[in-house]
Amino acid sequence: MKARFFLLLSCAAVIAAAQAFAASPVLRVKARLSAFDGTVMQLKTVAGRGIKSGEDFTVSVTPETRYVGTTPSSFGAIKEGAYVGAAVTEQRGGKLRAQDIYLYADALRGSGEGRFPEGERLLVNGIITVVKPTSPEDTNDGFITLHYRGAVLSNAGPNRAICEGRATPAPYASAMSCEADAVIEVLPGAKVWALSVGDKDLLKPGAVVTVAMTKAEGDKNIGVGVVVEPPPLSAKATVEKPQSSP
Repeated sequence: MKARFFLLLSCAAVIAAAQAFAASPVLRVKARLSAFDGTVMQLKTVAGRGIKSGEDFTVSVTPETRYVGTTPSSFGAIKEGAYVGAAVTEQRGGKLRAQDIYLYADALRGSGEGRFPEGERLLVNGIITVVKPTSPEDTNDGFITLHYRGAVLSNAGPNRAICEGRATPAPYASAMSCEADAVIEVLPGAKVWALSVGDKDLLKPGAVVTVAMTKAEGDKNIGVGVVVEPPPLSAKATVEKPQSSP
């Protein structure tokens, strides 16, 4: 899935649990899981802010750590009123174009609300107010509108302001909070993923994950949440050997 979950984590689906670690910022890193003993994940970075690609590191999980699984979905599954995240690129004139769309399960609703950068992309998480296919019979592409809350209204040039930042948790919230609508173009090549609540059983060696983590005493990494990518199709496929004739 290349870099599409870098964040999502964005990965953002697990940020609500960060309130327990309000004194420490949350860092998201995409990595490959090399080992997990039930308490500590051994990881090698794929991409991340503040950590070099290919770097080995460890993250400890706690009873509060949240686990999120992912499955492929489609543009046709995006409905008004759903809580959705979009990894986007900003085009000329401030127009937003989706690279990936994340459909949050009800149990994850409200997680990571806002508009904020993750690596080279921008994440927008909010509630779908409009779904407009390119044509009435089209279920592959079109435009969506996300209504979201942000931390602050920033000046983006003459006669233009942007509501940005995270609405929650406490380390990111602002007394100058704002609300806005983000109109996002979804082209046929954009991927749509459904996010669901999982558990430790998702953590298999070789899995690619996006880890939201904070720092604890002794520079120890504590996992707030883990988003686990689905395995490649080639890894799922099994080839049955032909049975020999009796």
